[in-house]
Parts: sequence; structure tokens; C-alpha cells
Amino acid sequence: MFGSSKSRKRKSSRSSRSRKSRGAGRASVRLAWLLGAATVLVILGVGLLNWTRTDTGQAALLRWGAEDRHAPVQEAMDRTLAAILPGWTPGPAAAAADPLRHDWLLPGQSAAAIRCRCAPLPPGKSFWEAGLAVAEAAAAAGGGVLWGERLERPRSRWSKRPAGDTGDLLRLDVGVPGHPTHTLLLYAEEAGPPTVRWGDAGEIDSASDLLGEADRATVAIVVDDWGNTVTETTRELLRLDVPLTMSVLPGRPFSRRYSLCGTELALPVDDDDSGPVAIDPPARIRRERRDRGCLVDLSLGRGRRVEPPARRREIILHLPMEPQDYPDTDPGRLAIMKGMSRNEIEVVVEQALGSMPGVTGVNNHMGSAATADKKTMKDLMEVLRGRGLFFLDSKTTSRSVAAAAARSEGIPTLENRIFLDQKVTTADVVRRNLDLLVRAARSSAYAVGICHPYPETLAVLKAELPKYAEQGIRFVTLSELMALRSEREARLAAR
Repeated sequence: MFGSSKSRKRKSSRSSRSRKSRGAGRASVRLAWLLGAATVLVILGVGLLNWTRTDTGQAALLRWGAEDRHAPVQEAMDRTLAAILPGWTPGPAAAAADPLRHDWLLPGQSAAAIRCRCAPLPPGKSFWEAGLAVAEAAAAAGGGVLWGERLERPRSRWSKRPAGDTGDLLRLDVGVPGHPTHTLLLYAEEAGPPTVRWGDAGEIDSASDLLGEADRATVAIVVDDWGNTVTETTRELLRLDVPLTMSVLPGRPFSRRYSLCGTELALPVDDDDSGPVAIDPPARIRRERRDRGCLVDLSLGRGRRVEPPARRREIILHLPMEPQDYPDTDPGRLAIMKGMSRNEIEVVVEQALGSMPGVTGVNNHMGSAATADKKTMKDLMEVLRGRGLFFLDSKTTSRSVAAAAARSEGIPTLENRIFLDQKVTTADVVRRNLDLLVRAARSSAYAVGICHPYPETLAVLKAELPKYAEQGIRFVTLSELMALRSEREARLAAR
């Protein structure tokens, strides 16, 4: 009995020691696991810390919302792009006015910007191959290409390069999703860099974009009576480096020849025009691009850095009209006479315009009787409105109702302020009248003057116009003046 009790005690003691031993073993295992796990976590933490310092790690942090990682990711992208794109200069844009290197500030951030750069294609690579190379470079920096788009470069309105010879452009936005760092515009090196403006892609060039602020004193000089002869005076007038509006008489020996002297004007270009316009992608495409975080808008074509040539020529029809002393003074054939029906006026205008391409407007040759007749002017303006032509009232009589009739028909219209010369004139007269014209422009912002292809007039224009230009007077054609005037009036009305 006692032996049995001792035996039970010994078994209980051994069982207790065994349980303690197993508990100690399990604790050791747990401690080893904890130490191992801690070691692994430390290693992983160190590795993760080191990884976040890499280009791909920085890019991942930016993707996860660490906005302060934008700068290092951008620098990494800069380095990789510099390795594949010729002439690439890393870093911020050195000059704010350099259209080929622009920094687009991000909304709500004072320092972070998307670097907008124009660069030629890598040597020997097509646009497709260049796109792949950029994608690989971006991937090496932990990012990728967020947006790609082919853009057609418009032919410069004043360029002599044939249309289609400038090549295409490739837009690529790179960075990490939702966080672009660069917007690239790649071009074929042989075509040269594009004319690009970083801004609202839906904005069309305005006349003031091309010619300067609309409030500047502006003069339009109209030279009447082209078409009768070709002389050294007419040749020299055409060589003047100043915008002129040439008013060509119809049905004369050289009418067509002079009407072909028209040039492109410094005017906004409509969307359906073949000239350069801002590239405005369809709203759906633009919305999709912005949804990917690619905020940069760009415009291609004319901008402030493209200066229109000084030697611009606008062609208008110098339409003969009945003078007050008719028939003693004959306006010639193809003239508008008092008492004509609307159909007769339409036939005359049609014949006058028939051999004169490029006409944008009309002014009266003589016409002191016709321009004072309300019905004749109303019928004429209806005909001109149907052809999209503006009207300049030469003001050969103070009783003229031509400008009022044009305005009532919704036709853009201007009025002559002063004739610079007469049939028998002197250089002093022309010089004095030109000074009066400039004073009028300084007073009212705009003024139109009419002259003729006389040697005395040519001499004064050659000598005086450069001087006035140096003083800040702007010389334009009639259409350019009306565009500037409309912009100024719209701005004043909005105040």
C-alpha cells in the first residue's frame, strides 16, 4: 500500500519534470521563431528602406501618394531620358520664355512642375521606335508612358516649305500613374523644332497675339487706283516693308496682275482653314488624357514668337461709283450708278470681281453722288454681304451714307480719315497729312488713310513710315485693323 503511494509520487515527480522540460522547449522554440521573425523583419525593413531609396522605390512611393517624391522621380526620369534623346538638358527650364523647354506648374503646388520639352528623335529611329525607347527609359526609372498621341504639325502660314514636308509630331507624357513628370514633343530633326505654345489647346490665335495689344495706336494705309499701269513708283510701293491695302480698279489692263499681289495676313485662323491653328483635340480625347493626370495643354502653329512679315498686302476692290458732277466726270465702266436696281448692282459687282481673286473688301472710287443715295447703298451692301466682303467708305463727300448702310446690313465697315495726297500734290502736303493721320490714331487708337501711287507719296512713305514705327505706331491692313478693333471693343464691353 505504502509502496504503491511512493510509486505514485515518483511518477508524479517525473511527469512534472517532463512537463517543465516540454514547456521550456516550447518557449525556446517560440523565442527562436520570434528572433527569426524579428531578424527577417529587420532584414526586410532594411531592404525596404534601401528599396525606397532606389528610383523604382521612389516612383512607388509617389504612386502611393507621397507627393514629396515628385522631385526625385522627376530627376530620375530626366537622367534616363537624357541617355536616349539627343541634345537633352536635364533640370528645370533655364528661361521662362523658351518654348522648347517649359515648366508647367502643378495646381496647388508652388515648386512641383511637369517639365515640357521638345526634342528631336533619336538618330535613326522612327516615331514608333522612339516611343518604345522612351517607354523603356521611363520603366527603368520606375514609371512609364502615361499618354501617347500623334499630332500633325501645321504648315506655317508664311513658310515657303511645301505642305506635308514638315513631318509629324509625337506627344508622350511620362511619369507614374496619376503623377506625370514630363510632357515630350518629339520631332524629326530634319524638319526642325515645331512652333509650340504651352497653354490652352482650345485657344485660337487672336490678332493681338500676332500684332500686339489692341490699344496701341494703329494706322491702315490704303493705296487706291491700282490696275492702270505698271511704273517704277508702283514697283517701289510693292517693295515697301510695311503692310498696305491695295485698292484695285476693275477691268483695267493690270487689274488681275495686281490682285494677285495679295499675301497672307496676320489674322486669327478659323478651324476649317488650312493655315496654322491651335491643335484642339476632341473633347473626349482631351478628357481621357486629363483623367490620366496628364494636364499639359499645348498649341501648335503661330504664336507670339512667330513674327508676321512686314510686307503684307491686302487686296480690295476699288469699285467705281457715280460722282456728283457726272457726266462731266466719268467713273468708267463697271460703275455703280444712282437709280440702278439691286439686280443691276449685283451684275456689276459680279463682273468687277470676276477677274480679281483674293478680294476681301470694297471701297468706292469717286462716288460722291452714289454714296449719298440711301437706296443705292442699301442695295449695294446687301450684295456685298452675300459675298462676305467688308466696306471702306472713302468719304468723297460729307453727305455719304455708305458706312451707315453697311453697318445696318451687318457688314464690317471703316471710314477714311484723310486723303494723304491729291492729283496734283507735293511731298510737304503728303507729309503734313500723314502726320495728321498718325495724330488721329494716337487719339482714337485707329485711323485709316488713303493715298495714290504718286512719286511724291512714295517718297514720303519711304522716309516717314520707319520713323513712325520706331515711335510705336503700328501699321496694318484693313482686315487686321478691324480684327484689333473688335477685340478692343469686346474687352471694353466686358468691363
